Amino acid sequence: MGKKAMGGGGLASIIRDHSENITAEKPGDATKILLELIDANPFQPRKHFKEESLHELAESIKQHGILEPVLLRKNAGRYQIVSGERRVRAAKLAGLNEIEARVFDLLSDKTMAEWAIIENIQREDLNPIEIADSYQQLLDYHGYTHEDLATRINKSRVAVTNSLRLLKLPEQVKEWIGEGKLSAGAARALLSPNIKNPEKVAREIIEKGLSAREAEVLAQKLEKSKAKKNKAGSATNPDMQSFLNFLQNAFGTKVECKKNAIIIHYSSYSDLTRIQQSINPRAI
Repeated sequence: MGKKAMGGGGLASIIRDHSENITAEKPGDATKILLELIDANPFQPRKHFKEESLHELAESIKQHGILEPVLLRKNAGRYQIVSGERRVRAAKLAGLNEIEARVFDLLSDKTMAEWAIIENIQREDLNPIEIADSYQQLLDYHGYTHEDLATRINKSRVAVTNSLRLLKLPEQVKEWIGEGKLSAGAARALLSPNIKNPEKVAREIIEKGLSAREAEVLAQKLEKSKAKKNKAGSATNPDMQSFLNFLQNAFGTKVECKKNAIIIHYSSYSDLTRIQQSINPRAI
């Protein structure tokens, strides 16, 4: 698979990129397909479709029709959406029985997943958790590294890594991010290993309406408070504690010193990958 940087060409440029080497995976000419035979994209990273927006699109379809065919792939006598799920949903709301589509006879799960994820990453209305989930799918199932992914979607590796770190937050906190109650910037302040109850702090951030910067200040105060408690009950050398704090911030995970040994904690393969890339970005 090519690792070209993504521009603003949308799905068409992605298809051209893949089609250079996957000549069999090309859609046919536009044709009418019954809506009752079309199923959702199983790799769709977008979980929330705004009802108001869908109804507005449905009204537009009633007046002007659908200007661009959706993309489908054949699947066990039916069809799955590759691109255009909003248009399919809106067409049903508009009372249509069929929709114009271009159909792939052959399209692998891998290619379909990549297209679905990359197309959605380019959309501005995906929430930060949906974006992070999309990144994680590409890492887990399609052999991407953080560096590859950053190049592919035209973002910095740091931006990709910071996005993925949001997935380490508790489910309730991720739900608040998805609902727009908590910004991604404010949520990242909760990722410090010294914050033992991110959900409680997140609730305080939401209730007080704190900005991302104010959330960072709150997190720093909690960290200092914890550091004072640790200092009162521990004989850890201040220089060593400073070094441990540096490692924790760099790796995004708990680091401690026991009996002259540095212990780096991890809970997933993604943690190990992030730690290795922090030490040597070219290692993976």
